[in-house]
Amino acid sequence: MNPANRTRQLNLWLQQHSGEELSYPALHGFLCARLVGPDGPDWQAPLVGLLPRDPALDERSAQALHHLIAELEAQADEAQLALPSQCRLPNEQPEQVFDIHHPLGQWSHGFSLGLACWPKPKDLNDPLTQRRLRLAAELCLFRDLPLARMLHQASASELPFFDFCKRQRQQMKGALNDLLRIEGWTPPGEAPQEQESEQAARWRGWFEQANASRSPGERLVWFERIIQDAEPLFDAPFWQALDGHGWSASEVRPLLAARAGRADALFELGQLPQARREYEALLTLCRQDEPGCRYPLASLYAICREWDALAALLARFDEASCALLYSRALLLFVRQGAEEAGPALAAALACNAHVPAYLLGQRKLPRQAPGYWQSGSRDEAASYALQGRAAWLAEGALLWLRKR
Repeated sequence: MNPANRTRQLNLWLQQHSGEELSYPALHGFLCARLVGPDGPDWQAPLVGLLPRDPALDERSAQALHHLIAELEAQADEAQLALPSQCRLPNEQPEQVFDIHHPLGQWSHGFSLGLACWPKPKDLNDPLTQRRLRLAAELCLFRDLPLARMLHQASASELPFFDFCKRQRQQMKGALNDLLRIEGWTPPGEAPQEQESEQAARWRGWFEQANASRSPGERLVWFERIIQDAEPLFDAPFWQALDGHGWSASEVRPLLAARAGRADALFELGQLPQARREYEALLTLCRQDEPGCRYPLASLYAICREWDALAALLARFDEASCALLYSRALLLFVRQGAEEAGPALAAALACNAHVPAYLLGQRKLPRQAPGYWQSGSRDEAASYALQGRAAWLAEGALLWLRKR
């Protein structure tokens, strides 16, 4: 049975027994919740908890259901569970996702029904249980708007609500597969003390030296030391097992952070091809880009006039962050002209109004990028301008910016 026929058959069966309340994405989410729960799923009664009553499956619908279950189990074995392709967050009107008929909202609703079938936790103070419930809450985010707003407030995120929703949607596949691996998760601060090895202390010292260095060349030396020391510890099968979720393995984060630092230093030194290769390699190892490589890479693409690559990056990370909004405005200015790029520039200005002063030279740029910043702050603006000003200057976009 091919996936299209399976989806059509299961949708027909759901319509007969739930009206318009449930659809295929809800069933998919429900089965995923059963699959990643603390207990093994009972496939003898796979739909218990989905509907108020458990109606019988006709032969064709039963065949479609078991075909779907087999596919999900195979994906789970490879830690490759994913949401159906139709479960996207709308770009134009993201609030539509909370409509009862939207596929992504339906998936979260179905997952919440499967979550209700999990056994009652024995100890809510257990870190593993808390971690499991936090991941489950993220997957239920689009079930209803009040829940999503509550989670946004609880996260203390600096992102506007719908930008927070976009980021959470990007992370849902990771959260789903983290639930599969959760038994091997170690709560922060509970690792045995002996794991604070001489090697870890050495890396920490080199990071401190890099942070204290004033020139990118000096920082590059320290990052290279960490990389050379750490890379031999992780072989090809290790990276293959992570399959693009490198940041989920805490033991490899120092290496990933050092590689991101190396890429930044290469960018500052003007070694753009080397920096590009490193950023792109990190985006392969960390699909969700926890190291934040997409921001400098967007400016690097603009400097090199790699407009197709920049467009692809902006499509992959569709978010309202300062660096990407200004990069999008510049891309549209180059490709479509000032008038067409106007709305994109207006959105960028609304995100951070301090950027033009740095790009136009009205405010002095710092010698190096700030280590930390808040959304909409001058530090964030300076960080973007340090990386992106050369592209704006080269494309003649500063005059347009001044007029706006």
